Amino acid sequence: MHKPKGRYALTAISACALALPVHAQDAAEHSAHHPGGAAPTAMATPPAMNSGGSVAANGQPASKDPMGSMKSMMQEMMGGDFENEGKDRRGPFFAQLLNFPALSNEEKQALAGKANQRTADGLALIDAGNAAAMHAQTPQARLDAARQLREGLDLLKSGAAAQAALQGEGQAPAAAQNWFREQLGIASPVHEGGQQRFGVSPSHLLLMLFLGLVSASLIVLQMLRLRRVRKLVGATNAASGPAVGAPASGLPKTSTQLAGTPGPPAPEPSPKTVAEPTVSPRPSKRWSGQLKVVQIVRETPTVQTFRLADPGSDRLPFDFLPGQFLQVEVTPEAEKTARRSYTIASSPTQRAYAELTVKREEQGAVSKYLHDKLAVGDLLKLSGPFGEFTFTGTDAESIVLIAGGVGITPMMSVLRYLTDIAWPGQIFFLYGARSTEEFVFRDELERLERRFANLHVMAAMQRSAGTVWLGPEGPITKDLLSSAVPDITKRRVHLCGPPGMMAAMREQLAELGVPEAQLHTEAFGPASLPTDATEIAVKEAPATAAAKRTGSKPAVAPTTVTFSISGVSAPLPSDETVLEAAEEAGVEIPYACRVGECGVCVTKLLAGEVSMAVETGLAPEDKAKGYVLACQARSTGQPLVVEA
Repeated sequence: MHKPKGRYALTAISACALALPVHAQDAAEHSAHHPGGAAPTAMATPPAMNSGGSVAANGQPASKDPMGSMKSMMQEMMGGDFENEGKDRRGPFFAQLLNFPALSNEEKQALAGKANQRTADGLALIDAGNAAAMHAQTPQARLDAARQLREGLDLLKSGAAAQAALQGEGQAPAAAQNWFREQLGIASPVHEGGQQRFGVSPSHLLLMLFLGLVSASLIVLQMLRLRRVRKLVGATNAASGPAVGAPASGLPKTSTQLAGTPGPPAPEPSPKTVAEPTVSPRPSKRWSGQLKVVQIVRETPTVQTFRLADPGSDRLPFDFLPGQFLQVEVTPEAEKTARRSYTIASSPTQRAYAELTVKREEQGAVSKYLHDKLAVGDLLKLSGPFGEFTFTGTDAESIVLIAGGVGITPMMSVLRYLTDIAWPGQIFFLYGARSTEEFVFRDELERLERRFANLHVMAAMQRSAGTVWLGPEGPITKDLLSSAVPDITKRRVHLCGPPGMMAAMREQLAELGVPEAQLHTEAFGPASLPTDATEIAVKEAPATAAAKRTGSKPAVAPTTVTFSISGVSAPLPSDETVLEAAEEAGVEIPYACRVGECGVCVTKLLAGEVSMAVETGLAPEDKAKGYVLACQARSTGQPLVVEA
């Protein structure tokens, strides 16, 4: 019969006794723990091993039964603990071992002797178990030998733990705790208390510090963001503050008297523009600076696209709307500056760059310079963006884009923007060119039409030799318009192209019944529309119209114009515009088309009265606030004061 496992577990618990800070016990107290045993005595000397490797307890020959031999050996080593297996062996030794009070020298010597004896007994048991394992013939015998080895190892460890505790009393609790952890299968702590600060490990402290810095950074960024938002809101409120309303008469008056000059009677309503003395400030000035050419793409034999980016940032220094343009300034000859306006062909959703698509004109100084001299890496001086020929999808539920030649650039900006934002409205894109060789953005248009079901593209042109063209040939006609765009009279129409093409398209759209209010055109530079003569006569000043009827010069005496910001005054003949006078005086006023269409030269009239033949580029609300087009503004005989 094998003894139950609890008996061998008792061996491990008994081995702890040597590591206990035990108080001296009298006979009665000892009897309470060992009712049938005698007074504790020193443990016997280790049993000797015989030639066969067996242990003879008390000097007797080894028994053939290994378990009986092991039982008698353990009874002798443990001082009769096996006999008390079934009795209550609970006591304060766990707490005593952890507390380990100070011992006297005699107690230390006695404890040291027991520790040494237990170490020697453990080694003897290990040797005996090793020998038994070597001669074991059955699995059960091998298991018994393994159990004997474990018990010997427990004795050895308990003796070593007691010896470690005796070497330094300050380390006794730690030694006891380590021994108990090992017996109970509890892993030792990775970090000791002496290596921690504030109860946590250094790695935890570093992690907490890092997370604290990240949180503080996010809080600071949020505070800066809120401060920036408050500044922007304040600036917007200041710019859009309450303005002085227009006069109650039918048309805004434009008479502003110089200081100290008595005012004449109120004039009859006329097309003249009058500056009011107190108006809200105009929005902030346009951007002006340099962009770097990062890529040049040849679209057709005569058209190139220039991709421009900010050399010091990953995004553009300005915002623009689809359809707006930039003014390019170059120096094709020494000390001679030339300016030209080109529409931005890229979408506003592309914040890293802006693209200008330019056709090379033989008589165009700027376009020739861009095509022949500009290279990747060069810096280009620009200003803007300008223009009101825009569409963002909020003004209509559908859009008709009609373009001719290089007038496709504002339409491409609108189209790219609408497709980038997945605008749900119907888009009709009609394009006319001389030949298939000059079909700009053909591949992109075909790709976009395949991808977006709400995009309908129709192009008409002559087929070039060696190319394939299955579309309509010739110019865009009224029949093509009506077949390509159903219900065109109910849709918003944008038109841009050469003057002849635009004039023909306006006539055809009028024949189809498209209201003039639904037609929006872009006219600047070579794409400017010829102004109707009757329209000019209506907008001309009375003196100028009378002079044309009689064939004489206008009866308007030369006057002066004062530029308030520059502090310069210049003569202003009656047949000269404010823009021309500014150029002669060396005062810079931005301009683009010089025909009153683009609105770039809008400036504020502080005093005086002017007449303008064309006001297409001037918004009605700006006109009511006293702004004029410098390229069209002419004096009616009074001195002028202009904000420039």
